[in-house]
Amino acid sequence: MSDDQAVLDLAHQYLRSIYEGDTTGLREVFHPGARVEDMVTGSFRSRTAEQYIQAVASRQSPAAAGEPFAMKPLAVEVLGDMATVTAELRFLGNHFYNVLSLLRCEGGWLIVHKLFGPAG
Repeated sequence: MSDDQAVLDLAHQYLRSIYEGDTTGLREVFHPGARVEDMVTGSFRSRTAEQYIQAVASRQSPAAAGEPFAMKPLAVEVLGDMATVTAELRFLGNHFYNVLSLLRCEGGWLIVHKLFGPAG
């Protein structure tokens, strides 16, 4: 499998896990030391991946709310052992862009940083 395809597969697992509220799937794609950062609340917020995953676990998933799957990768770039994925997510009345930074580590690709914010 090419690196581009491996990163794209990880992005799809990440998006599907958010849609389904699948915390196990999210733990599989995030490095344990990853950071998740945003300005969604109006001020800078920085969390560990586990804190973010717990927030996902505490809300109703888009799947459980009966929403259609409306998330997609927009761009994937692989540069050696680094990669970025830009994705668009629409769920629970929100429209976000995500920029994911990945590293090839621990035998595969893992998200080491997630930056996200509202579209528009």
